[in-house]
Amino acid sequence: LDISGTATATDDYTISASQIVIAAGSTSGSITITAVQDALDEADETVIVAIGSITNGQESGTQQVTATITDDDAAPTVSLAVDSGTIAEAGGAATLTATLSAASGQDVTVDLGLSGTASAADYDASATQIVIPAGATSGPVTITAVDDAIDEPDETVIADVTSVTNGSEDGTQQVTITITDDDLPPTVSLAVDNS
Repeated sequence: LDISGTATATDDYTISASQIVIAAGSTSGSITITAVQDALDEADETVIVAIGSITNGQESGTQQVTATITDDDAAPTVSLAVDSGTIAEAGGAATLTATLSAASGQDVTVDLGLSGTASAADYDASATQIVIPAGATSGPVTITAVDDAIDEPDETVIADVTSVTNGSEDGTQQVTITITDDDLPPTVSLAVDNS
């Protein structure tokens, strides 16, 4: 038998034999494919069995059967955290981390929405999407403050999870980063154009 498909032997299924022997005088023989239980959320997978070669007989056309293993594991939930809630305007940086409740057999994509009182000129985001590869449990994005010479109030960057692919948001996930201003207020001088 030739065995292929998206499922992986041993990890996803076991097979009782890779050859079917039909005893003399009989008209059929069989093998058994047994799914392996795991806790990994993954797409349904297939085991495709085709005839590789026949001894003392011949194949009637092309013979192939497909068994589908349906996944029964819940998709993981995503939480969002930040390593520092306050960063300096002069090159301060904070790392946002999306963390899964459990590893997944699929890539999990977390889309972020950035808002707050800081404008796009006040910080750089390394990305607005975190892709957590299959088998991993977390992924980061970095927010770096941009220094300027303008005296201004402290500003905020608010990160929200806007969507999750192959998972779900664990409630409402939102973190806030405050960028502390480091510029002195301007001085004022007085002049008259005609004394």
